[in-house]
Amino acid sequence: MTELVKKYSNNQRFAYNVVVNLFTRKEEKDDYINKNVRVGSNEKLSEEELIQRATNVVYGLIESKDEFELYDLVKIVGITFAGAYDRDLK
Repeated sequence: MTELVKKYSNNQRFAYNVVVNLFTRKEEKDDYINKNVRVGSNEKLSEEELIQRATNVVYGLIESKDEFELYDLVKIVGITFAGAYDRDLK
């Protein structure tokens, strides 16, 4: 994570922790990988918005990370909401 991303994600009011389950296939061998994703926002997100943002983050990882180039197939098969934080909640 770049320093710029850290800077902006730390200043946002809401933080959501999401676990995204990926199905992978490499040389006819199937496997599952869990990726923990943190989504930040200054506004409360609906369930649909949170799913879309987490999905976008994981697709970005899949397209940019060298670790996924080794697989013949990578797809999202599950999303679990693991937690939420409101910076202003006391």
